[in-house]
Amino acid sequence: MGEPQAVSESDVESLARTARSLVWALRRFGEREAGLSAMPNSEIEVLRAVAEQPGSSVSELARALDLQNSNVSTTVSRLVDRGLLERRADPNDRRSHRIHQTGLARHNNGLIDAMWTRGVRDLLDSLTPGEARTLIEAAPLLARLSSMPKN
Repeated sequence: MGEPQAVSESDVESLARTARSLVWALRRFGEREAGLSAMPNSEIEVLRAVAEQPGSSVSELARALDLQNSNVSTTVSRLVDRGLLERRADPNDRRSHRIHQTGLARHNNGLIDAMWTRGVRDLLDSLTPGEARTLIEAAPLLARLSSMPKN
């Protein structure tokens, strides 16, 4: 095997278009199909961030999402009002709060995960076994891309 070829700009554009199309294709397996009401993207992003980093402060969530503290604080308040998040006093600083999912949010995440799993299974079933295996093997790289800090 020779040296890996450099990635061209057209390769990058193709990957970006493909990733966007895949996300749109998978969205049909999301909240509505799980029997949950549609949510604004800002609320979905905050819920995702809290699920990935439970016990974060509003400031930490804002940094992770590259959003303004005030916007994240407003979104957290809406999600608290809907029973999806809760504020807990920070044990190290009682003036500060840490954000956690409620049981309802964890339950809803389980429903959404199950719907996405079914949707991905349906998409993979439309491929050859070798194609499906290639995508499965790429999952760790895709996970790394999704967790890389944005410049």
